[in-house]
Amino acid sequence: MHLLFTIKKGLPSTHLRIDFELPARMQLFVRLFLPLLIVLLFDGTVYSQDDSPILDEIHIFNKFGSIPGSQFNNSADHGYPFEYLLKESSIRTIERPSGILAVIDNLVRIRVLTGDQLEQAEAGLIGIPFYFKDGIETITNLEAITHQPDGSQVRFDVENRRTVDLNSRYKIIEFEMPEVQEGSIIEYKYTLERRYIEELPNFYLGHRVPTQEANLYFRNSEFIRYDAVPLHIEDFELEYQEHRVDTSNVPLLFTLPRPNPVYIQEWNGEEIPAVDVSSYISSIDDIRAQIKFQISEFGIPRQPLENSWEFVAAQLLRNRNPYEKIAPYQEFERMGEEIAASKNSVVEAQDSVFHYVNSNVQFNGVNSVVAEGDLYHVLEGELATQAEINLVLLTILRGAGIDAKPLFLSGREFGRIDKSFPSVFQFNRLLIFSEIDGKKYFMDGSFPVSMPNLIPIESYNSQGMVLTKESYQWVDISPEQSVFDLDIEIQAALSMDGTLNGKLMAQTRGYPSQNIREQLESGESAPAIIKQIFFEVYTEAEMAESSLQINSRNRNIVDVTTEFEIPNYAASFRDGIEFRPMVVGYLFRNPFESTERRVPITLDAPEKLSIRYSVDLPDGFSVDAMGETRDTSLQGAALREEYISEGNTVEYSFDIDISRKEFPADVYSQLRRIYERWVFLSNETWFIEQ
Repeated sequence: MHLLFTIKKGLPSTHLRIDFELPARMQLFVRLFLPLLIVLLFDGTVYSQDDSPILDEIHIFNKFGSIPGSQFNNSADHGYPFEYLLKESSIRTIERPSGILAVIDNLVRIRVLTGDQLEQAEAGLIGIPFYFKDGIETITNLEAITHQPDGSQVRFDVENRRTVDLNSRYKIIEFEMPEVQEGSIIEYKYTLERRYIEELPNFYLGHRVPTQEANLYFRNSEFIRYDAVPLHIEDFELEYQEHRVDTSNVPLLFTLPRPNPVYIQEWNGEEIPAVDVSSYISSIDDIRAQIKFQISEFGIPRQPLENSWEFVAAQLLRNRNPYEKIAPYQEFERMGEEIAASKNSVVEAQDSVFHYVNSNVQFNGVNSVVAEGDLYHVLEGELATQAEINLVLLTILRGAGIDAKPLFLSGREFGRIDKSFPSVFQFNRLLIFSEIDGKKYFMDGSFPVSMPNLIPIESYNSQGMVLTKESYQWVDISPEQSVFDLDIEIQAALSMDGTLNGKLMAQTRGYPSQNIREQLESGESAPAIIKQIFFEVYTEAEMAESSLQINSRNRNIVDVTTEFEIPNYAASFRDGIEFRPMVVGYLFRNPFESTERRVPITLDAPEKLSIRYSVDLPDGFSVDAMGETRDTSLQGAALREEYISEGNTVEYSFDIDISRKEFPADVYSQLRRIYERWVFLSNETWFIEQ
């Protein structure tokens, strides 16, 4: 028995003949019902589902150049100078002869809501960062248009774009949109192609201004899958959908091989609030709504891949092993042996090694985790990267018998390390770690005139990965010398004409000391340095007998002395003198202005400020401040004031001790009150009467 039927799909028609043997009853069934079944199912045509709307939606560039008129007229429900009307990306992976690429189309629309020219310029300044190192990312298909409310368009000439280096790994394409005015809608598109497919660039939903609509589409290939991790989406609803679209033309009736449906993931968000860029956050990325992607399956058939910090550590040891990098430099190890031989303790040897390296290198400003070239030039005074300098430090320390290890971390500008998202790309700085008699030391030889446990503020983040020769460990970054520490005493006399004369004596530690040492090395004079640190707001202040002495036993301490005169410090009136008691150590504006906060507070570093004043008033003048004290405190932060007067001499002191670097959001109001009091004291004036 045979059947002959026609499947129409364009012209000419396709004739299909099938020969087979069936029992008599089955042949009767086939003769009666099979033609009817074919008619009902196909009506002479095979349909595919490639007309599914999602297949059109993922082609986001089809929207470019056409703005619905309603988008010009919708009223804004916020006070920001501009807003993101639309933020869309469409991701796909493709195979090329050179390898597999992730291709990401991006479409952005920004509506300008302000008449202020500076704010218009801010809205019209576009920046597109990309990872240029090793050719990992490239930007193509860039186009941009300024749409005006009257329907006219002004196209941006892409030849006017510029590419600027951000750091050793990233560049940014920058350009200014033409003829931006109130009511304009800025629209631009571009494609980012990425060779490193183990993880993809983050899709940011939140920005410094509100976002009205954000959409992300991911058309998955058969050979690869990613884990998607949405973060910081508590303030809006992020919808997620999956689409499996059958684009095959193979009839379902027959047992013929059929390709799997196209698998598309879709995320949609609306009315996304502006990121609360409050003072004292570690990085905007730590609070910004975003979606992260990391590879989870690969191959045909797909196999699950390991994503763990153990795997990241193994990657570093296999591909960028710092221990293998330093192994050939045995002369550096011998330097360490010689230095240690003349010291009485391991700590002293470590200090000496650090001081030797820190004093003989020139940092080129590039923070990195990998040293690309050789290390011989580092101690010869040639410019070197952070990684090169610190690997030399590592080699000499280990030669001195110190079990020093590389410390990989994320600088504050890149945010905290997300431990739920293992990736070597989260690291962008390399420091050195050691532990001696239970005490931890954090070192950065590239930080000028520094010392162990005094690291750059930008490196003072929450945690880092210490890499051993076989494994890794996490450590909380807690460098005890990395503080703002000022201990000040002022003895002064106020004259009738408002001039304040006196003597300042101070000891500095931590960052203030490092600042002084660096300025001294650059040739600045002691009076200029002292004025800049202590008397910056007094343009008429004069310094005399100024001295800056680095303590011979502890380089972290700098002793400061100076005589000073500040004309017109106080205002004289017929019946008295108006005098501001906080001569130095002032804070004129509270960094915590808002009354509420939802994100943790991250200070640059712990802070200690102790100021003691003794001021002689003109004869016959006094102030009523006998025995008054006041305390404002919470766990990890305190401000104490004390006032005593005797005759025409008034003595008072302010002690501010902020021993923690990070505070949870629920103590924000208490911390704000301490800073509020500090600002009040800085702006307070006393009226002194005879």
